[in-house]
Amino acid sequence: MKEQSKKVEVHFGPCCFCGENIFPTNIDPCRITVETTNGKWQVWFCHGNCFKERIVDHPMDLSPAHF
Repeated sequence: MKEQSKKVEVHFGPCCFCGENIFPTNIDPCRITVETTNGKWQVWFCHGNCFKERIVDHPMDLSPAHF
């Protein structure tokens, strides 16, 4: 059976912070995963810069380590 090659496009949808579409780069999209103490979880995607702009400036240095 001959296999057809199709180009697959992946869309990450809008950034959960700014609402703009996310186009893949070496840091985008970022994935934010939240888990409750009951083990329920949810994932959102965002731009790396949107995440960095919104994280608190804290003496404990909560800045992202990889971008």
